[in-house]
Amino acid sequence: MEASYNSRCPAVKRLFREAKELHEATEEYYAQPLEDNLFEWHFTVRGPPDTEFDGGIYHGRIIMPADYPMKPPNIIFLTPNGRFETNKKICLSISGHHPETWQPSWSIRTALLAIIGFMPTPANGTIGSLDYTPQERAKLAKKSQEYECVECGCVSMLLKERTGDNKAIQDEAREVMGQVTVTAKVEQKEKTSEPLEASALEGRAVNRTESPKSKSSSACEENNEASQNDDSRQREISGTAVDRETPSSTASESTDEVTQEILMEGAPRNNPRNPVSNPGHVASSGYLYNTVLSSAIILFIALVLRRVFLLETDVNEELDDVLL
Repeated sequence: MEASYNSRCPAVKRLFREAKELHEATEEYYAQPLEDNLFEWHFTVRGPPDTEFDGGIYHGRIIMPADYPMKPPNIIFLTPNGRFETNKKICLSISGHHPETWQPSWSIRTALLAIIGFMPTPANGTIGSLDYTPQERAKLAKKSQEYECVECGCVSMLLKERTGDNKAIQDEAREVMGQVTVTAKVEQKEKTSEPLEASALEGRAVNRTESPKSKSSSACEENNEASQNDDSRQREISGTAVDRETPSSTASESTDEVTQEILMEGAPRNNPRNPVSNPGHVASSGYLYNTVLSSAIILFIALVLRRVFLLETDVNEELDDVLL
């Protein structure tokens, strides 16, 4: 298999190293890649003791991203168990539904321990979770031992027989689950501390009321709703731009109508530097007063000039009479 992959690829190097570390099965978990696909693993975990899953052996798939370990894997259960849906990507803080909480230092072994630790926890309506009763889960736990995988065969033969309670592994699983849960809570706290203005821009409702199920599943569905929020935010911005352009276009239309009416009446064109020629002042009383006053002054000057001209004519006639 190694010859068919680029050994320089970080994801390939990391997956081959983890495959060697998990090559030997344990009493609680086992995982290996498929023979023809390094980026698809099959895992088997034993149900945690002192729970309704005790005695169950559960099988599933782990789909690795091309840029693993920078991004988390997707986890899919194949065995009915009453806690996680089968043939569906489940929502955990360590799965592909929460890339924001994933840490590259985590590994496939970390994911297996987290699965064991999360099995007895409440579903809380997260994606891929089920709320079966303890009696139903106990029945599925017994039936799970008969499950056979097309690739791996009978899953009950994949794990070593349990010789004890394996308290060390169970404690480690709870510790891993605690680290994953704390990381998710810290991330959720940072998100809720954003200003209300930023939340409004992202299309989030500030005063909405949610049921307990919707509150627990909102973090899981946030990545699925990101593209829809972007589209709604884009439509909101476009609508705001249209609203801003509407008043200016209406004002320009009304101005064009007024200008057209004035030009049709023979009024001068609009000149913002000359208030007298501004169409807004054509019908004003001040403009009419200035026009009458200007006409009176011109008439008065004409009369004065006429009087001066007549006076000069009379003087010239008297001088002619004297000379004669």
